[in-house]
Amino acid sequence: MRDWTGVEVQEERTRLEHEAAAILGFMLFEYSRLDMELGLFLSWSDDGSLLENLTRKMGSLNFSKRLEYLQKSVTSKFDGNIEVLGAYAAWISEAHSIRELRNELFHGRWGIDPIAQRVVNVVGLPNSPDQKSRPHTIEELEEILNRMRHLRVQLRELRSSCPV
Repeated sequence: MRDWTGVEVQEERTRLEHEAAAILGFMLFEYSRLDMELGLFLSWSDDGSLLENLTRKMGSLNFSKRLEYLQKSVTSKFDGNIEVLGAYAAWISEAHSIRELRNELFHGRWGIDPIAQRVVNVVGLPNSPDQKSRPHTIEELEEILNRMRHLRVQLRELRSSCPV
């Protein structure tokens, strides 16, 4: 491990902060697109036969509740179709995982550890015994972003192949 000058530490802190901020910004865009696309998908259930009512309903549900609604719809419509139920179950599981990560990333605060090449997400008050921190490399944040993007692709595929 090499010795860092104070200037180098500050420059690296700034660089990492900018990279992390850009990725987190893209995550915000991707997650909001995913949320909107899920709401539209559910609004158009049953070929849009209840579009007006479902549009109002989906507008009032958060992402987690939309996932619950999707699960119920899939179970009802595809009862007995193990392949479709499995595909949706995998998608919903990954969507919940991304939702939990998103909540952690956007409701926490950030610190930078330039020497370890990590950005650190901290959830909880500094004086709380429940405070927890999770370090991330830039590559790990990019992987989370890619998972969000992939979820959107998978939702489009599910919507086309087996709509609710």
